[in-house]
Amino acid sequence: MLTQFRLLLSCLCLGLLLALPAKAADDDPAQVMRVLADRAIAALSDESLNPARRQQAFRQLLRQGFDLPLISRFVLGRHWRRADTAQRQEFSQLFEDYLVAIYGRRLGRYSGQTMQITGQTVRDGKDALVRSRIGQPGAAGFLVDWRLMRRQGDWRVVDIVIEGVSMALAQRSEFAAVIRTSGGQVAGLLGVLRQKTQTLQVAHHAAQ
Repeated sequence: MLTQFRLLLSCLCLGLLLALPAKAADDDPAQVMRVLADRAIAALSDESLNPARRQQAFRQLLRQGFDLPLISRFVLGRHWRRADTAQRQEFSQLFEDYLVAIYGRRLGRYSGQTMQITGQTVRDGKDALVRSRIGQPGAAGFLVDWRLMRRQGDWRVVDIVIEGVSMALAQRSEFAAVIRTSGGQVAGLLGVLRQKTQTLQVAHHAAQ
């Protein structure tokens, strides 16, 4: 799971660091991803960004480039329906904080990777799968599929599939396991996310 998330980090860095609204790029999902990748690589090459600014940029890219409300509901699965309003709101915020805490502090580790768009499939103008290959120039790299959905006129990422493994499904499975060990209570997952996020944030500040 950790290896998959490290690969996911590479994809996020390459794809969406300074997310550009889809309308400003093109109505074509593949072109949206090309523009985002170009801007991300330019930003990752900027050594003037300190860790705090990288985390801030990462949170911005999550909100602009990803459909976080939809992803939050999906990764919580059937437990979303069982959670009350307060728990849903807290989970959505903790999930965002958790992603930022894990990946935001690692955004400076760019070492020349590139993203090549290899094709796309668009269904009904609302659901798209953009296929790509990410890796060092001259190397085989690894396959990454970006699933996008059109939300309020903009294309937003809802899942990333790395070498056939869905990151959304993997996260959903991990959270479900935590809930099972917590007696089936969403409150148990919320407590784990609070603790993990706080620990990561403390470690991040100590390293600055």
